[in-house]
Amino acid sequence: MGVVSKRSHQAVPATMKFTNWYCTHVLLFAVSFTWALHEIPAPTYQHWDPVTSHFFTCDQCPSGTFVQHHCNANRKTVCSPCPAHHYSENWHWDEKCQYCTVVCKEKQNFQHECNSTHNRLCKCIEGYHLEIEFCIKHSSCRSGYGVKKPGTSEDDTVCERCPEGYYSGELSATKPCIKHTNCAELGLRTSSPGTATCDAVCDTNEKDSSFPYFHNQLVCYRDITLCEEVVFQFIASQGLPAYQLAMLMDSLPGQKVDGRNIEMVKKICNPKQQTIHLLKLWMHQNKDQDNIYNLIQDMNQCERAVSRCPGFKNLTLDHFNIVKESLPGNKVKEEDIRWIVKTCDPKQYIPQLLSLWKAQNADQDTANALSQSVKKLRSQKVPRKLLQSLRRIANIFNTSAIHIIYQKMFLEIIQGSQCLKAKSLNE
Repeated sequence: MGVVSKRSHQAVPATMKFTNWYCTHVLLFAVSFTWALHEIPAPTYQHWDPVTSHFFTCDQCPSGTFVQHHCNANRKTVCSPCPAHHYSENWHWDEKCQYCTVVCKEKQNFQHECNSTHNRLCKCIEGYHLEIEFCIKHSSCRSGYGVKKPGTSEDDTVCERCPEGYYSGELSATKPCIKHTNCAELGLRTSSPGTATCDAVCDTNEKDSSFPYFHNQLVCYRDITLCEEVVFQFIASQGLPAYQLAMLMDSLPGQKVDGRNIEMVKKICNPKQQTIHLLKLWMHQNKDQDNIYNLIQDMNQCERAVSRCPGFKNLTLDHFNIVKESLPGNKVKEEDIRWIVKTCDPKQYIPQLLSLWKAQNADQDTANALSQSVKKLRSQKVPRKLLQSLRRIANIFNTSAIHIIYQKMFLEIIQGSQCLKAKSLNE
């Protein structure tokens, strides 16, 4: 009698069970993945053949075609292209294509013409949206509410109640809530706080002594950085008259600078400084917009490059005065030099000096003035690092792309305004 091996009756180890389970599932996954790689077959439909009195499962025809012959025992479905002025959008089994819409309805424009796969598409004109089958005018947001999402050709305007610090005093389908005027930024006291429907009112008769700005015209320029001056000087140098400056500010995208702020800047700043200061106000009012945020970031990067010049550290008063005298044009006043020395860190002496110099010489180019200054300073005993830093600032202004990019942006805004097109900028 043969001996039965005890090993054959032992239980299968757990590790072997797991290995078998794992291999089986990997195989099933591989098969499923292989099937997924195959082209998805065309959808089908059931067709009754009157000749044979049998039902056949036929392939549908793709978009842009129609069924010319149904399938039978001897052939598959025969599809043919849609004729002119006809279309089919999806898989189907119709024996003809649909006829294109001839005309758009009232208050609609063509978005694109008919082709073999799409009908002629009509779109509501600007200011209207589609509701059922008709174009309805966009809703206007009432006073105290602003536009959260402008209306489109498909959707109506979405309004929101003005949050704290913002207002809307008119019925509008396009304007968002506007931020209250910050009287403190203008060096003025608030005589009447803003509400959801009214702007704040500033006291123009009494300036707040707690704010040092706006005590004279030069201070308008002290708040303008060198890189802001490089970008905005392109517009300021055009010498826009008051009415064109007002049109420019109204043409800028985003939140408009309040009319009272414009009048206040006109009273305090001289004409050459008004444009730059108003553009800065507009820029900071719209800093949350992508293109304006990028503009501010580019300016900040430019300013960091200027402020990191090593030659401005521990600058002596004598060398500071030598640089002041080397700049061409009108000289910065002694009282303003004393103001810089008293209130600024030595590494900020030169940037502040250049800002004040620009306020006195608005028609001159800062980069060219620095180049002339460096030529004069070579013959005088000034630190080499100081000369290198001045040359570096001139190079930053000459080679930086930001002033070219944003000058183009402002020029496009000006050229896009119908009012400003009527006259040349030099007029």
